[in-house]
Amino acid sequence: MPGIGHAAHRIAVCGKGGSGKTTIAGTLARVLARRGRRVVAIDGDSNPNLALTLGVPQADAERISPLPRDLLVERQEPSGERTLVLRDPLHEIIRTYGVRTPDNVMLLLMGRVDHAGAG
Repeated sequence: MPGIGHAAHRIAVCGKGGSGKTTIAGTLARVLARRGRRVVAIDGDSNPNLALTLGVPQADAERISPLPRDLLVERQEPSGERTLVLRDPLHEIIRTYGVRTPDNVMLLLMGRVDHAGAG
């Protein structure tokens, strides 16, 4: 969903545990949003903390609902190949499940561990 005259970019932050991925991702998202860019940040960690880095208070962060598991549906192509596709258009998923943070970043939470053995 780029703005007028802006291309869409996707940035992934990866590395080993404890390397600062969440801090880098959150800081980058906030800086870009403060500069007027539309930013959607996706926390894919099973122990999500990106909301805190984006300035969401702890109590509010704990109430963020993760994306439902049924957002992906299987489709069979005419060739017989089976693929996974989004059930709804991306902008609808962001509108429905996104949480706006203090710096105007939209946050999506992929999931969280609810109990032992669920990760």
